[in-house]
Amino acid sequence: MFDFQSPLFLGLLAALPFIVFVQRRTTVIASKWRKRAVFLLRCAALLCAVLALASLHRTYKEQRIAVAFLIDASDSIAPSQKEETVNQINAAIAKLKPTDLFGVISFAREASILRAMLPKREQSHLISLTAEPTGTGDATDILTSLKRALELLPDNYHRRIVLFSDGGHNAGRTSLEHHLPLFAASEVEIFTLPLQTIKDAIRIQELRLPNRVRKEQRFPVQAIVESDGSIPTVTATLYHNGVPMPEIEFPLQSGRNILTFPTQQVSEARPHTYQLRLNVGDTILENNRAYSVVQFADKPHALYVERDLQYAGTLKTLLEENGFVVNVISASEMPTDLTTFQHYDVTILSNISADTVSTAQLNALERYVRDLGHGLVVIGGDEAFGPGGYTGTALERALPVDMTPRERKDAVALVFVLDTSGSMANYVGTQRKIDLAIEAIRAGIHNLKPADEAGVIGFNVDSHVISQLTSDHDMLKKAVGRLKPTGGTTMMAEAINEAGDMLKAADAKRKHIVLLSDGKSDGERSEFMEIAKNIAAARIGITTIAIGDAAEALLNDIADVGGGRTVRVQNLQELPKILMNTVRETQDYIVQEQVQPEIAAHRPPILEGIDVLPPLYGYVATAEKTAAQVFIKSRHKDEPLLAGWHHGLGKSVAWTSDIKPAWSKTWMSWENFGKFWGQVINWTLPADDADADFELIVSPRNGSAEVVIDAQRPSHLGYTVHVAGPNGTSETVEMQQVTSKRYSGTFRTNVSGTYIVTAKQEGDARTRTETLARSYPAEYADFSVNEGLLKMLSERTGGVYEPTLSQITAPAGTPIEKRVSMFQMLLGVAVVLFVLEMILRRFSIASGYLTQLRAQLRGQQSERVAPETLTRLTQRKADMDTISERSVQATVETVVPRERTMADKAQSQSTEKAITRLLAVKRKARSVSE
Repeated sequence: MFDFQSPLFLGLLAALPFIVFVQRRTTVIASKWRKRAVFLLRCAALLCAVLALASLHRTYKEQRIAVAFLIDASDSIAPSQKEETVNQINAAIAKLKPTDLFGVISFAREASILRAMLPKREQSHLISLTAEPTGTGDATDILTSLKRALELLPDNYHRRIVLFSDGGHNAGRTSLEHHLPLFAASEVEIFTLPLQTIKDAIRIQELRLPNRVRKEQRFPVQAIVESDGSIPTVTATLYHNGVPMPEIEFPLQSGRNILTFPTQQVSEARPHTYQLRLNVGDTILENNRAYSVVQFADKPHALYVERDLQYAGTLKTLLEENGFVVNVISASEMPTDLTTFQHYDVTILSNISADTVSTAQLNALERYVRDLGHGLVVIGGDEAFGPGGYTGTALERALPVDMTPRERKDAVALVFVLDTSGSMANYVGTQRKIDLAIEAIRAGIHNLKPADEAGVIGFNVDSHVISQLTSDHDMLKKAVGRLKPTGGTTMMAEAINEAGDMLKAADAKRKHIVLLSDGKSDGERSEFMEIAKNIAAARIGITTIAIGDAAEALLNDIADVGGGRTVRVQNLQELPKILMNTVRETQDYIVQEQVQPEIAAHRPPILEGIDVLPPLYGYVATAEKTAAQVFIKSRHKDEPLLAGWHHGLGKSVAWTSDIKPAWSKTWMSWENFGKFWGQVINWTLPADDADADFELIVSPRNGSAEVVIDAQRPSHLGYTVHVAGPNGTSETVEMQQVTSKRYSGTFRTNVSGTYIVTAKQEGDARTRTETLARSYPAEYADFSVNEGLLKMLSERTGGVYEPTLSQITAPAGTPIEKRVSMFQMLLGVAVVLFVLEMILRRFSIASGYLTQLRAQLRGQQSERVAPETLTRLTQRKADMDTISERSVQATVETVVPRERTMADKAQSQSTEKAITRLLAVKRKARSVSE
């Protein structure tokens, strides 16, 4: 069918009658066939041009398909299958129509596009697997590859996915079955073709060990080994904490084998790791090894991390008196993995700065409380909580208090005053003093909050402002780089006074000056004291940092009068850390005064038997969170001193004072000091699971694990199950009630490592914990073809399982109406016809003139060879004078055709030429006679 987009242009066809009129009136000398051909070409060119301007379209319907071929390139697929898959895809592409689209995606752990979605005519066949998938082949993520294919397939085609795979989906945290409704609703057919897997002779499915044992308890060790029967015997080596035991040889049969090792026994209070190695070489070596961890359960274990180890003895003794096994370490020895943390029932951090621990350790601590249900106690000091730099960290999320106090959330205005005299050009190791100072100031700026303002002033022979107060911290860090040592005497008094004037003009409620200098400057001491008093009167604090061979007495006096303190820098390499801590202190976290603690009105059980509390001489100001319980608070400022809460499955406590003579000297001599700390630590401990009324069973599956809870009695209450996996992963398992006493759920185990599963009943604090070790990637655990999954994909999406090539390439779907514009074609034809018409017309005119010219030339020759004809014509001159020229011409037109019918063609042409010459002679004779 045809239609027009701009039919108004069809009115131009009215020009055709005009062309006919012109054709009839023309006097061009040409033969009739030439005239007719020119006329027809001219009309056809006009018609094509008008149809092109009217936007003529041709409409038709066709079935178009877009096919995405997905190739499983994971390690479980046999190499021969990959080559055969490519051949099948090539054969299918050859049968597609030129307008059909196709693309090719290769996938394993990640997906990689080998051929973009383009029409067949625009790309060559896939000859080989030219690119490996991004990442490694130790996992198969079918779900992601299907989603990627959906993104590539266009909407205006019948969409089809052809999946070549073994169906072993074992990557990602979501099962493929949950996304089947998505694919079914996406109007895409999924054709599935199973691929055969590699042949692996032997693999360890599971190393069975108890999760927790007591001291001197004897326990069995078993391994579940799967074999194809090709290896009759195998030798195995069991390792305990890295130490190998004697090799043992086991007979094997096809299928599932249980290998039993000698009974084990442990006595050390720490986690015990067992590893098993099968001494055999087959296709996949990774699945010939397995490991598991046994936790030691006797007395409760406490991990005590202390900054000042000389003070650790007091709390360690108190905990041991309360029945704990205590392991005292420094911050640098703190574990980084959750498996090691799991051994301890409670972890205690005493005055530990965030600078001494890593982000991974803090994240592990949070998961230790939230997912494992263990206890955490954080004790204060000058490097704990807010001053320790924990704002916004995982530790703050785990604690019941915010690092920023309620009354101290106002912005800070801070001015750094830096000595830039010649001594700052000296080197300390490989760095200059000035470079260390610049690095230190930048570290201090980094610890400011977004709303805080800061400025920088340098001084030597005079004072110069590097930057006015600004909250643009990035710009400020760049400005600090302009500091240069120049030399000469120093004008420290002028610089301090200028910093004070700058802060007096600021709107911030809290203002502070940080002075970095050796204190050697022009000016009298009285002058400095007067400036410091004026600044202090404006409620601006001053902290001095003594660098190098400093005049400490003067710097101390300035700090005392200014309400700050002096920090002596022993090692200039530590200057950035010192200045960073100084900035934190200016944010007014620490309360250093006598404080009377007050027990909360509700008399919490954690303080059972304690009625009167001795005073404290300092604490770190914090703010309790909404869900927190405040057990003890400061009477004068109503700020938390002891607070606790439930975080996930576990509990955490914050004690904002210390356990040292600095702030707690009266508490350390208090008769209830040991009782107080015993009850605090015990409050955080996970409930003893010995009498929990349910059993927790965790079993590995292909790329996943099954969690089963068997309750002792029916209950309407559900169970909460948390899984702490490797690499910081964490998830909650959705449990379904199977029977009145059994609950079941699954979770993915795609990554190798240890999965710690903790379960508790709603409303009950008692928990049970099981550990599942994934010794190697799930890709190497099962080499069977998951036909059920592949068939389900096809059935739920209207596809075909194991389709033929004809089915893969068969047109399908609702025919699509397609409109093709004929503008370019018609315009091109019009141009061609016009050119032909012009050539034919011009050639006809030129041909006429050439004919006359040839006739005249031949006429002269005829006069010489035919004198008799001229004589006869002269004799008849009188008769011919009466005949007009028009009559002669009419006679010629009648004679020529008649003679052509009576003689051959050559004779007719000769006669016509003779008559033409006669007419010429006649005209000449007439002119002579006249």
